[in-house]
Amino acid sequence: MGTSFWRRTPIDPPADGFPEGEHVDLVVVGAGFTGLITALMAAARGSSVVVLEAHTVGAGASGATTAKVSVLQGTRLSTIRSAHGLDTARAYAEANQHGLDWWADFCQVHGVDSQRRRAVTFAKGRRGISTLREEMTTLVDLGLPARWHDSLDVPFPARAAVELPDQFQLDPVEALAALALAAAGLGVRIVEHSRVTGLKARGQGEDAHVEVRSDGGTCTARNAVLATASPALDRGPTVASMEAERSYLCAFEYPGGLPSGMYGSVESPVRSLRTVPTPGGEVLFVGGNGHRTGTARGTASRIDSLREYAEKYFPGAEFTHGWSAQDFHPVTLLPRSGPMPWGRGRVHFAGGYSKWGLTGAPAAAGIMVDRLEGRQPRVSFGKPTLTGVLRTSVSLYADLPAQLAATAAQAAVRKPRPTLRPIGEATGDDGETCRVGLLCPHMGAALAWNEAERSWDCPWHGSRFSACGELLEGPATGDLTRHDEA
Repeated sequence: MGTSFWRRTPIDPPADGFPEGEHVDLVVVGAGFTGLITALMAAARGSSVVVLEAHTVGAGASGATTAKVSVLQGTRLSTIRSAHGLDTARAYAEANQHGLDWWADFCQVHGVDSQRRRAVTFAKGRRGISTLREEMTTLVDLGLPARWHDSLDVPFPARAAVELPDQFQLDPVEALAALALAAAGLGVRIVEHSRVTGLKARGQGEDAHVEVRSDGGTCTARNAVLATASPALDRGPTVASMEAERSYLCAFEYPGGLPSGMYGSVESPVRSLRTVPTPGGEVLFVGGNGHRTGTARGTASRIDSLREYAEKYFPGAEFTHGWSAQDFHPVTLLPRSGPMPWGRGRVHFAGGYSKWGLTGAPAAAGIMVDRLEGRQPRVSFGKPTLTGVLRTSVSLYADLPAQLAATAAQAAVRKPRPTLRPIGEATGDDGETCRVGLLCPHMGAALAWNEAERSWDCPWHGSRFSACGELLEGPATGDLTRHDEA
């Protein structure tokens, strides 16, 4: 699997060292969009802030996104309405509109490459059109300026569509670099290659604080925010209520012909499309083929089918990049921004955007910073209902037992010799053959091999490890055990 199209240009934030032994107002774990925006907002209000990033700025989903910023998100608003009611759908839409407006202002002030575009959700068949009409009804009931199209003048199959005009797209690497620079200008220290391995709430009253342990040292903070896509370190109900999903994206040099817009299909397999204007010409993005992390075989074919789609409907498109990203889908359908149950009100988490983190991050960060200051948040993602959560839980986890059984069997087959623990063998990027234990150090799930990414993936909570066992993303906080023979 190749590198994300966006990462063709590096992000070079100011180099800061770990604040060993220091006490600060806020430690933010994770230097993606949510982490950097939270740090920026908190610093703007006078807080001393340190951001700790296990890899580099934007190394996760933030640097691998389609970079759409839209209130129209497939059929998400009607889905939320069906589960939790119109008021919750309205709150969610308003929070995402807040995010869109925030990005428009930020990009203008900081010179980030961005464009206004219409967002379009389209259907290919009768069942999709029925679902699409429900989304249109919800958009109208929310007072949004949606438009219905009985046909769509595009080169791919689309029988009907819903359009929401005046949405937004941007260059995420430029945005991450601008966020890092703006935050540093307010005194935020961004420490890369510093993995947080433990958070412990200590003290009472005015002395209450969080002890932050990392592989770079130990410091303390009045509060800590996990901006890590899924809640790193968590072994409780928060991480268990979020499904990890990988999806795939390809970039193509394209001579043109796709009408301006950001497109997404209703039916599966989902197809997500947009264009990127560059000095050398237009670049076409085609994405989709999502699946629960750690449960799909033949992942390399997911990229192949996207290439075939582009070759069929966009003659002349030349493949340049293929990659994947990981997103987390909460059972509530709503992002989370608030305290963790085990942190005595000092450890917080923001995430669970269901692929729409770029739009949701400014709202989640604003909610977080308001709460940390004891203020009533100015926006909200809405309140889930118990009946809605129960209904979506059944849908979300219906096929999980069978998938987990298949994953465990797949891991067992890889045992090269009798052992109590499954062991897998794979070749790393440097050609080294490595043998690693195939039980996730987070909560013991059997890992599955992802041939597209050349990684060991966890089907329970989405932790991923390199061929030689190095942790790529959490909620695990440690590497796999090596079993290489001398």
